[in-house]
Amino acid sequence: MIAFVNTYEKELRVAKDIAKQAGVIMLKYFDGDQQVGKKEDNSMVTIADKEINRLVIEELSEHFNDVIIGEEESTGEYGMGRRWLCDPIDGTKGFVWGVPTAMFSLGLVVDGIPVLGVAYDPFLNRLYEAVTGQGSYCNGAPLHVSNKELKDGIVAVTRSIGSIMERPSYLSYLFKKGARMATFSGAVYKSCLVARGKFVGYLEAGVNAHDMAAAHVIVKESGGKVTGHDGKELDYSKPFKGAIVSNGIIHDDLFRSLNLN
Repeated sequence: MIAFVNTYEKELRVAKDIAKQAGVIMLKYFDGDQQVGKKEDNSMVTIADKEINRLVIEELSEHFNDVIIGEEESTGEYGMGRRWLCDPIDGTKGFVWGVPTAMFSLGLVVDGIPVLGVAYDPFLNRLYEAVTGQGSYCNGAPLHVSNKELKDGIVAVTRSIGSIMERPSYLSYLFKKGARMATFSGAVYKSCLVARGKFVGYLEAGVNAHDMAAAHVIVKESGGKVTGHDGKELDYSKPFKGAIVSNGIIHDDLFRSLNLN
């Protein structure tokens, strides 16, 4: 008996179409009146975030009877079954600052496991896509993580200076190991650089499930590894904070840097 393998063909097609529409909205407001506001957690939100989140809900609801969890608006809660996790603009700070490292991100999670991811960089017109077991691609070209060791690569770290000052020990560890470090706004952008083989890893304490759902599949299908700060698999059936993203080779080093005695 041949086992049925879900290729998520329709889901991928719809997600990619939404990503391109989201990119148009991002470019529309990037140099215009972004109507910047503050949320309860003091993070920034723009009119583009809200418009894209609404677009995602409308488009996905037209095609699927799934729960949609967006950073700005959701149709339900976390849990098992099918969930779409969306960050309409990952890297809103960069978007507001005029730094083009913001990206659209949309991932499909089934029973807590990400199975499909689409991320779009409208500034460079780079569309990333991945489905479990089918590889990872950017504009149709296959992606592969770097085979470099820590001493030969670049590790992206948090863009929060406050977080760095509160916990400088992990940076000292990486520096002593010979790694070069980069910090800028955009968790998805940094993760995609790992998938492209440009960076060897990325560490972030403040990253959320809706930030990482799509990037998780994109990195994993390019040969990389994604876990929580405890080194365990991330459970997307509930909210979480923090992730380690790597080419796999340096993952243990990144874990150690965060768990120094």
